[in-house]
Amino acid sequence: MPTVQVRAPEGEASRLDALLHARVPAVASRSAARRLARAGRVRVEGAPERGNPFVPAGALVEVDLPDGPARPVYPLLLPFLHVDPWMAVVDKPAGLPTSGNRRRTLAAALPANLAPSAEPDALPAPHPVHRLDARTGGLVVVARCAGANVALGRAFQERRVGKRYLALLLGRLEGEGVVDAPLDGRAARTRWRALAWTPSPLAGWITTAEFRPETGRTHQIRRHAAALGHPVLGDDLHGGDRPNLRGRGLFLRAVGLRLEHPVTGEPLRLELPEPPRFARQLRREAARFARGGASAFPSGPPGTILQAPPGEGEVP
Repeated sequence: MPTVQVRAPEGEASRLDALLHARVPAVASRSAARRLARAGRVRVEGAPERGNPFVPAGALVEVDLPDGPARPVYPLLLPFLHVDPWMAVVDKPAGLPTSGNRRRTLAAALPANLAPSAEPDALPAPHPVHRLDARTGGLVVVARCAGANVALGRAFQERRVGKRYLALLLGRLEGEGVVDAPLDGRAARTRWRALAWTPSPLAGWITTAEFRPETGRTHQIRRHAAALGHPVLGDDLHGGDRPNLRGRGLFLRAVGLRLEHPVTGEPLRLELPEPPRFARQLRREAARFARGGASAFPSGPPGTILQAPPGEGEVP
């Protein structure tokens, strides 16, 4: 059976089930993690653990994943920015979950694109080291070997990976700053910088902004952007009472990564250009504004989610 190793984050204890669900994509839920522990498949610092304790900061956790029947491969061609025998970096399409109990996931598509590594500690299948929200497209780091998986997971946990996102925001946000606001009772910190502004009949202005999260909480950028009073365009969960846009996807994308290679120590810097769909949407908004505000997306009462015409939803 394949064994996956992860380390608890430095600086704080973590519930075992939450840690395994967050760090091991093959563990689809916290209840699945608890079942693995009860079955004797989990070890904390080498000692079997059948309960659900708080794992000490920095502790090494090993989980033996059941062989079971092979999960069906999802035949989706993926674009890669980096591939070597130990790791890869893939551009995940928006709308595709990273992992989970579904056929359509990044984890299920990776074996159709990457054969097992020839290294002695090769994983049976490529393994996403971290997650992106299903609606957010962009760069995801993938481990191909067990040693690289542990080293990369620790780099993310110790916040030694620089991440950069681009977003389109409702309204005009200017300058730069930091949102330091806890989420779900845990510290959460995001640096932001406004880059450009486009007039829009939908929100007066659309701001193109850069975000650099220093922590990795659920929907962190979306929630922090909403806390600034400028929700991400297309965000129907955290938009508050601002009219928003549905039907063209979420305008948030992971475009940059900086990290140290887990085996060679080489510094890696990977960047994606601004998504073409961002530019297309901004051109539409500017053209409608220039026509005197005539728009396919008329304003509505507070809380309205405005429906876009079909044709440019999330993919695949």
